[in-house]
Amino acid sequence: MKNFSEFVKANKAEIYALAKENTRYNEDGVAVISRDDTWFYEDEWDEYFKKLTAPVT
Repeated sequence: MKNFSEFVKANKAEIYALAKENTRYNEDGVAVISRDDTWFYEDEWDEYFKKLTAPVT
């Protein structure tokens, strides 16, 4: 993981710029996923989220 950490430190500005360029923002400046984004309809995370938020028994 040390190499990845070094990579991020060395390229932080470029990584941030690319992420910002590929992010949509609403009128309030909040990052959002649009309804026409294919990720919006991915449901494989729903089951995982239910498990993470389920009460511990």
